[in-house]
Amino acid sequence: ARQHCLFCSTKLQFLSMTSCDLTVPLNVDISIPCLPDNTPQLSDSEFTWRFRPVHTQGLNSEVEIKWKGNILHITNVNGSNEGVYTCVHEGWKQEDRVRLRRTFTIRVDEWKVMKIVAGDDVMLPCKTKSSSSGPSETPPVVWKRGMVPLDPKDMDEEHQQKDNMEHRVFWDTSPKEQDWGIKILQVTNEDAGMYHCTVKNSTEMLVVELVVKDAPLPRCSGHTDHWEPCIDPDSRSWRSILQESLLHFSTSVYSQLKGSKPRTNLIFSPISIASILSNLLLGARAETRTQLENALKLPNEFSCVHSEMKRLKQVTKNSLSMASTIYYSPEETLGEAFINQSLEFYDAVPQMLTNDSNQNVKLINKWVAEKTNEKITHLVDEVDPSSLFVLLNAVYFNSKWKMVFDSMSKQAEFTKFSGEEKNVSSLYSSKYKLAMSYNKKLKAQVGRLPLTDKNSLYILLPPTSTEESFSLMEKNMNHTNLSEMVFEMSKMTLQTAEVTLPKIKLAVTTPLEKLLRNLGLSDLFHDPNLCALSTGDSAISDARHRAFLALTEKGVEGAAATSISLSRSFPVFTALQPFVLIVWSYEVGAPLFMGRIVDPFETNQRM
Repeated sequence: ARQHCLFCSTKLQFLSMTSCDLTVPLNVDISIPCLPDNTPQLSDSEFTWRFRPVHTQGLNSEVEIKWKGNILHITNVNGSNEGVYTCVHEGWKQEDRVRLRRTFTIRVDEWKVMKIVAGDDVMLPCKTKSSSSGPSETPPVVWKRGMVPLDPKDMDEEHQQKDNMEHRVFWDTSPKEQDWGIKILQVTNEDAGMYHCTVKNSTEMLVVELVVKDAPLPRCSGHTDHWEPCIDPDSRSWRSILQESLLHFSTSVYSQLKGSKPRTNLIFSPISIASILSNLLLGARAETRTQLENALKLPNEFSCVHSEMKRLKQVTKNSLSMASTIYYSPEETLGEAFINQSLEFYDAVPQMLTNDSNQNVKLINKWVAEKTNEKITHLVDEVDPSSLFVLLNAVYFNSKWKMVFDSMSKQAEFTKFSGEEKNVSSLYSSKYKLAMSYNKKLKAQVGRLPLTDKNSLYILLPPTSTEESFSLMEKNMNHTNLSEMVFEMSKMTLQTAEVTLPKIKLAVTTPLEKLLRNLGLSDLFHDPNLCALSTGDSAISDARHRAFLALTEKGVEGAAATSISLSRSFPVFTALQPFVLIVWSYEVGAPLFMGRIVDPFETNQRM
């Protein structure tokens, strides 16, 4: 606040008078002491404040003033606080009664801060309290920038049509509102500063501070380069990092999906979903890259993720048919770096959609069928014509038992959560070699059935067939417990047991949008930074995953099926109740598939 004070003492029965003029900004809190430090000390004194407002028009009630001791407090100063404040200090000096009086005239600066980006137009308001004296050809105010007077012009049609205007300051008034504002066109950094609007023949003045910011760089500036190279791509450290991340991601996805429909079958491929997100990661930059890395449980700035995903696809190709791609609108232009690196790391070339929705459905479903050996022939029912990008993923797993089951189907009773028993076709062997053990942390009986191509099928059975027992087991399925389970089971010697599993042929479609949002990837569907993918609008329109898994009696190539009579001396491993299954790849060090079977009769589902 600017303060101009005069203290003068006139001795008239010790009556003193002083006056001060204060100018304060709008919306601040101020404290005003009644008397200066050099005031004589009085005993048995008291203070009284009075206020006479300058603006009485429009006030509904008298402005309340508050003081404590000799200090007047005014909070959130506005125009209603303008006026004259009088403080009277009365008390005794020795035997004389003394009265000291001091007045303050407070004027409020209507100080507004306007922030604008260079190149834009801005309107600076000047809404006055003083009434105009009547019709006038010119506004009753004077504008200055600092100490330099401005000369606003009237905005006529000729000025509006000019692109390169010599004059950029124009009146933008609203006399009925008593607003005598100005407009500055195509603001530059040199226009920044303090602007004063002073009412003619009046002390009323309004102040506007104009802050000019540099125009932001283009949204994708510096974000379209190639993904950085992996240093020492043959290091085994990168493999360990990706293996741990994939397992953590797998259990995170299972945790999200298990609650969506708790009484239905579930099957998905974590490595397949991770693959399509990693492909998308190629095009992500800044915060979107970090969000994808966090969702995938990867270390930030892990540059080797793509070369490691390429290696994993190669080592699983004998048993896992995995296909993913990104379909994009004809209106979009993809980054050359993204196209090249998608082909290099993921063997995937983005596909352009057509302008025909029905044709797009056929295009996508045909692609899926070709990539999955006709096991998945239908993935989408419709493609929104407004779709900019569509993420698609399909996977087909085909691995054989290292030991064969009996070639003849056997009927068995499968007990559901409700206790209802259903007759199902089953895989049976009276003398099957597997590893099995009770896992205390998971609270589950675990069986490991070896498969070809360094894979194993893990079956997790809760102690009872109740939903409560099953839910407790699922709750314990975190990445640490599963990692310890796999390590312990892989070291166990296989033992002979009587094994019964329900035959399964299961295909489940999982819409990924809700899953991705729950994994912290909501921005993908709104305003992601996918600038290396495309510099235009790049929000994901749709994302789907379909997995197919079959457990049949087919054996290992060259092995013979043998029928062995039942021997009760062998332990029994029977999965004729709801169970969790995990197809584990020792090459990958993580699950290829995870799921649960609660009803073997449900074969084709949507989550």
